[in-house]
Amino acid sequence: MADAAPARPAPVKVRLTRVKNTLLAFPTPIHQARYERLEDFNAEVARRILALRESSAGQLRSNVGGWHSDLNLLQTLGEPYRTQLARMFAECVRAALDAVVEFTDPFPTHLSMDTWANVSERGDTNAAHIHPGCPWSGVYYVAAEPDSAGEIVFTDPRTAALMVSHPLNPFPRINEVRVVPAAGLMLVFPSFLYHSVSPYEGKVPRISVAFNLR
Repeated sequence: MADAAPARPAPVKVRLTRVKNTLLAFPTPIHQARYERLEDFNAEVARRILALRESSAGQLRSNVGGWHSDLNLLQTLGEPYRTQLARMFAECVRAALDAVVEFTDPFPTHLSMDTWANVSERGDTNAAHIHPGCPWSGVYYVAAEPDSAGEIVFTDPRTAALMVSHPLNPFPRINEVRVVPAAGLMLVFPSFLYHSVSPYEGKVPRISVAFNLR
């Protein structure tokens, strides 16, 4: 007897945001979540990451200056920090997905992800880049000095929309979205979205944890 054909996945309905009679098609969601009352949690994660920096030369990726850990940060941090950070990232991935599509299947309880730490000192930056091979990326700011620049900068991925110079073409004028880092802020965005980090101007290290969904 021939094997039964595999069941087809249930269709996913796309959400289209409507402003009056205008459909905002092809959205590029950047989900933001602010986690409050995690001062002690953040302080201990920061302490552990700075200790890792003392024992490792780090990697050179998009960082221009600064320190980039290996991709197994959560395993190195241990519990309860591993579970808490993974849960926060999963929550934000689900929220970003909910803004775009409607699921008929249960959301996975465990997600495969790469995680790493970034530590920036004054003058450090990150060149524009994407994260190939994964659908969603994110960053959680563990420590971020206020009013110290170093914004994360997202670039409009629709390059064809930028090709016409005309007073009624608004897209070149909104080509960038800049988000100011703050301790407790988590961002999740499609991995195809080009992003960079402007030069950091703080006096104390800025520390973040980055994620790729696998």
